[in-house]
This record gives sequence, structure tokens and C-alpha cells, in this order.
Amino acid sequence: MRSVENGIRPESEYYQYAPSRLAKSHWLYPLCAGDFRYEPGYSLSRVSYDSYLAEVILSGDLTVESMGRRYAARAGDVVFLDCHQPHRYASDNGWHALWLHLDGPPAPGYASLIFQRNSCVFRSQHREKVEQELRQLLELFARETPLSEADLALRLTRILTWLSEPAAPADPLTAERGVDRAVAAVNRAIGREPSVQEMARMAALSEYHFIRQFTRRVGMTPRQYVISARMNHAQYLLTSTDLPIAAIAHQVGYASESMFCAAFKRIHRITPTGYRMGQEEIV
Repeated sequence: MRSVENGIRPESEYYQYAPSRLAKSHWLYPLCAGDFRYEPGYSLSRVSYDSYLAEVILSGDLTVESMGRRYAARAGDVVFLDCHQPHRYASDNGWHALWLHLDGPPAPGYASLIFQRNSCVFRSQHREKVEQELRQLLELFARETPLSEADLALRLTRILTWLSEPAAPADPLTAERGVDRAVAAVNRAIGREPSVQEMARMAALSEYHFIRQFTRRVGMTPRQYVISARMNHAQYLLTSTDLPIAAIAHQVGYASESMFCAAFKRIHRITPTGYRMGQEEIV
């Protein structure tokens, strides 16, 4: 079918599919799929749409908002959204994409793995395979012949399995620079450090790859590094200032003096007060 939606070029095509009761109970199934050319200025916002969206960006660029975060997507990227949650996508320049809305009992598990290893927008190492599978799916719909739901489920399983693998490895030098930016950000704002998700964005890596790259380069996880930076700063404040322990706890990012003291003692085997007085650590 030709699209008649505002902001979609008229040569764009899409197909609807109604799954059987069997498919709804057991398999992955498509709901609709298309090959769309979006005009400049196009935007779409939804509170909820009962499906998951997989989209391969062929050209152009767009902004995607989902799960409280904002992403930039461009040609070569894959977009994967849980459309049950509020989401929005828009573009000043327009874009061309192959897309598929799908659902089914296995879908939430695949989605959880995809978001754990990648994000809503990423460079899949299997992008070409996903694109080819989407094109074949559109060709099947265009033939107007009976479709095997088992075959459709297998095709969708392949797509989600490919997307659930970690994104294509980043260039090592680029990844190292990204990790260095994250390290600098932590040390500039001890007690107000960026979250792991924010650091991953700084490094232009998925959270999964950022943690791996950070650990390899720094020798500890991002969370461990944050704690180490906090404790180093706390040691400096304890020996170089007369600030009360509660004030130091606040400066290095702890919600209470007791939480800070417990963390300090766990790491240094001595209380902050004992450290300030020059006592030996507990053995």
C-alpha cells in the first residue's frame, strides 16, 4: 500500500499483517512493515503503541527520544524502540528507512537483551543482514500470496538475534579517547559525577561496550573508579582541611555521614576520624 501520511513521500510503501491466535500465543509476528522516505520536518510522538520497532536507516538523519533519553541516528544506524513506552522521532532533514513493527511472547526478552548490550540507536555488526531480511520480508508481503507464520517467526527471530549481539566494535583509538573524556568528567565533578549511561554517551559507545572499554583501559569498572576518585578526594579533605566529616561526605557525593563512614572504613579499614588523626589502618 502507498502511504498517505503527511510528511511521508508518496512513493513510500507499507504492509499490514494480522497474526493468528497461535502466533499471538507462541511466536514472534509482524504487525506492519514499510520502506519509507520521510520528508524534512517530519515528526511523530506516541504515548504508547503496542509493538516493538526495528528500523534500518538507509540515508539522512533523525533524532530519537525514548526511555527518557535522546539519541541521534544517521545512515548506517539501527533504531530499536519499545513502543509500549512514550517515544518520539523527528528530523529537520528527512531520512529513508526500512522498518518493522513486531510483537509476540518472546519479544520482551529480546528487547531487554538488546537494550542491555546496545541502546535504542546503535551500529549493528549485522546491519546488512537485518536490511536484507527486511527487504525480503517486504517482498513477501508484496507478492500477495499466503504467508507461513512459522517462516515469519523464524525471520523475526533472526532479526532480533542479530540485533541482540553487541554493536560493531568501535575504533580502538576513538574508544580510548572516549574513555579518557569520561575519566576527566569524573575528576572534574567528584560527588556530582555523570552516570554510567552519561559517560557512555560521552564516549559515543553503547553502555555495554563502554564498560568493557573503560575496564580494559583503567583497570576497574566505571563505578569502581567513581568510588576510588571519591575516596582519594575524601583523603585529601580529611588531611588538608578542618571540614566536618558530614561536610566532606556531602562534597564527595554521599547522602549521609553514616554512608560515607561505612564506605570509607570498608575500603581503608579505618574510620575517617581515625584517618584524620593519623591512626594506622585496621589489619
